[in-house]
Parts: sequence; C-alpha cells; structure tokens
Amino acid sequence: MKRQTNSSSSGFIIKNRWILSNAHVVTNASNIRIRKYGDADKYPARILYIAHECDLVIMTVDDNKFWIKLESLLFSNDVPRLQESITVVGFPIDGDYLSVTKGIVSRVVMSIYAHSIETLLKIQIDAATNPGNSGGSAIQGKHVVGMAFQGQSQAQSIGYIIPVSVIKHVSDNIELHNKYTAFPRKKFFYQSMENLSYREYLKLNNDQNGILVTLVEPACILLKVLKKDDVIAAIDNVPIADDGTIYCRRGERLSFKYLEKLKFVDDTITFTIIRQGRELTLTSPLDNNPTLVPLHSHDKHPEYLIYAETIFTVLTRFYLYEFSKCDWYRKAPTNLIDLALRSHLQEINQQIIIINQILVDDVNHGITSDFANCVLKTVNDIEIQNIKHLAELIDKISNDEDDSYIRFGIERNRFIVITCKRAKQSEARILK
Repeated sequence: MKRQTNSSSSGFIIKNRWILSNAHVVTNASNIRIRKYGDADKYPARILYIAHECDLVIMTVDDNKFWIKLESLLFSNDVPRLQESITVVGFPIDGDYLSVTKGIVSRVVMSIYAHSIETLLKIQIDAATNPGNSGGSAIQGKHVVGMAFQGQSQAQSIGYIIPVSVIKHVSDNIELHNKYTAFPRKKFFYQSMENLSYREYLKLNNDQNGILVTLVEPACILLKVLKKDDVIAAIDNVPIADDGTIYCRRGERLSFKYLEKLKFVDDTITFTIIRQGRELTLTSPLDNNPTLVPLHSHDKHPEYLIYAETIFTVLTRFYLYEFSKCDWYRKAPTNLIDLALRSHLQEINQQIIIINQILVDDVNHGITSDFANCVLKTVNDIEIQNIKHLAELIDKISNDEDDSYIRFGIERNRFIVITCKRAKQSEARILK
C-alpha cells in the first residue's frame, strides 16, 4: 500500500466563487485546503467540477471569511501571439511567498496534455515554471491568458500554459449542461496527402487538398458518414491542407483537431469530403467514446473480479504504468502494449479483460503462472464484453448446477477449466 503524501500548487479565483487550478494536483486527494495570499489560515475546500481531459479543476470554499477582500481575475479574449511577453504568478516549491516570473510566448500548438494523454491547444513559454506553479495564472497586462500546468524535463526554458480558450470551453460547457461533459473525440485514423501518387490515385485536382481516412473506429458515430479512402477537404468550411493543418493566424498553423475541440459533445460537425472524385457535404453529431484501453482512469478504483483465486482485471494505461510510468511501451508485456496502441473499440462499454495473477490454492493447482497478463477471450465459448458481463456469466453458470464447469478461453488458443463446486469450497475456506 502506498503511503499518503502531501503536495501543494497554485490557483486563482474566476467567477461564482470558483477557484481554478489543475486537476492533477487534486486527483485522488482525501483532503484539500486552500490558503489565500497573505493569510495564515488554511480553509477546507471542495471540488465542484473536474475536467481531467484538460487538467482543470474548479473548487470553492464555503467559509465566507475566506472571500473577504478577494476579487475575481478577468480573462483575455485572445490567444497571445508569438514573442509577446507573459508573466506567471504562483507558489513554486521551497517557499510560501508569491513568485513572479516573466518570459515570452514561444509556440502555440496542439499537443498532448500529460495528465490525460489528450491532444488539446497549449502555449509554450520560456518563463521559469517549477513544481508548485501548477494552477498559477499567466497574465498579460490586467488579464489572464492562461494557466501554468506542465513542464518539459528533457529541455530547458520550456513550460506550458493552458490557454483561456480551453478554460472558457470548460466553464461554458458547465453553464450550458449543468455538468462537465468532456471534449468530443473523433475516432478515425488518417494519413497526409502530400505524396503525388496518392493524389493521382484518388483523382484529386491540383486545387483539392485534405487528409485521407484510413479507418473509422467501429463504435464511433462518424462511421455513419465517413468511409475508408474518403478525403476530408474541410471541416465546418475550414480548409484542411495536405499535411493535416489549418490556418490559424499569420505565420501559424494548427492541427485540424483544433476544430473538433472547439465544440461540445452532441454538437454537429460538417465535413466536406471527396469520395471517388465527387465532392460531398456530410454532417454528424459528435460523441466522446473512450479508447478501448482507457488513456486515464483518474479518481476511479481499479475494476477487478476474483474467482477460484484467479484475479481478473480491466486493461488500462494505468495498469501498464505499473511496469514503468515513462517506459511502459518497452517494459510491459508485448501483447498488452500492442492492444494499448493498436486496438479499436468495437462497441460501447467494451473492455479488455486480463488475468492479473493466479493465487496459490488447491483449486488452481497445476495452472501455471504464465497465464498472468494474458487476455481472457471467452467463458464457456461466450465472448466476454466487459468485466460486468464476466461476473454475470460466472454467477449464472455456478448457480445453475454445483457440478458444472467453467472454461475460460485465453488468448493463443489456451484455456483454464475450473469446477464450480471446488471454486465454492475454496471461497468458503478462504473466507473463514
């Protein structure tokens, strides 16, 4: 069992007595206290909304004393431009006093947020940011233009802030739906159209550009409108270049994924596509299906089931991180790595169930430990959909007859057979 640890971060007040900070600093927290600058007291706080995808949390303090002489910060309406100066305010490690650092905007890019492995807009700056700065405001003049949230350990003078456009997307989402509904996610795969032979093969004119659809995930709602070998020329009438970028502003381009992240779940998106030489306009709602192997499962308990001293669990990225947080794609079992990187969601609520380990007991004597980290495919030749389905099947089979057998079909055409009677005897013996 891991010991409890303490951590600190920064934050700032926006509206409605909302205190904004980073989700990664309160994830799995059992107690949250907030101290305002210049005050020795620490006030109990509670989470109102948490948006793990973009590493944001909205908290509040119920004690009215906390709010005396406090004012909300105002947001800028613009994304800062390259080389504009920026000031980062916060409480980095090794000090209780406010720290102010200055730098410039180095880059505006669609990139991965470490907390969620989601691709969203972020701003690279060269102002000094350190652990504890997370959640602190990034300011231009009298307005907030972002929030410090992430660094780069393999480089110098590189820090990242969450732009106001992402923060406003979360607050607008909450006000519109009375809850946080997450960012939409288009689950299709594509490649660039920069190669001349590709363009000739797909009969594209010189003035036609876009990206080539190579696969649409079966569970994604876009499967109803997009097909393999479609060329997406524009989204919501914004042209897409052959390299998958769109015009942002003078001298800057962004990934086309930026257009998707401007919307909410269930909003409509419009595609201009070229299919077999014909230009079509298609519309579709947007959904937010998870990946088959979830990229994150913050604030959630691991799902598992124990039967006949065999531990079954759900494959997630967090499970793979137990082999190595930073190097899991080399150190985890290769069969699980392949599933994490290349598997596709076939239907909603689908999960990959694996055997975590087989505990020593008479009921499974002779079943070798090399079944650990193998994928469970079937139970009595019935394909497993998720861990709830597994539990229901085991209950149904074991409750029908005491002398029945359960055959667990494992990947690579292997299997484990357990008699229900012996499994019940084992359970009764262990629970004594």
